[in-house]
Amino acid sequence: MKKVLITLSMMLLSCIAGFSVSAQNAETDNLFTTQETAKAEPYEVYCELIAYTNGIFTNKVTIDIDFGQAAAFWSRDRALTDENGNRLVFNSLLDAANYLGKRGWVFKQAYIIQSMTDGDSGTPYHHWIMAKRVTSESEITEGLTTQGMVRK
Repeated sequence: MKKVLITLSMMLLSCIAGFSVSAQNAETDNLFTTQETAKAEPYEVYCELIAYTNGIFTNKVTIDIDFGQAAAFWSRDRALTDENGNRLVFNSLLDAANYLGKRGWVFKQAYIIQSMTDGDSGTPYHHWIMAKRVTSESEITEGLTTQGMVRK
């Protein structure tokens, strides 16, 4: 009789332990499912616009855009282009900023670097820092193309 009680007790304990483990697994499974399906929290990313004038007697500008992507030093891999790889030309730096604004980017800061290779009348390079809130890396370049992207 004592053996039967011990056996029944062991069976009862294993049933309770099994229920506890399966209940815990259900809670864990729900936790992972919830985390996987939950939308990622937005975070801020940055890019830098570098504007170049297209000549002496024009206000038109072309833009290089730096997302932090790898690019050869002398290459035009960062040149902002259309989907065919043709450089985009803007009426002004503000026109380029509006172009990026339509794609979710907002202005943060600006500075100018003057090239002294031409003496005091060197070419000014306008740098604008822009920011955008994203939930994934793929959203960073959404709606934008550079020559480097077209070549790949």
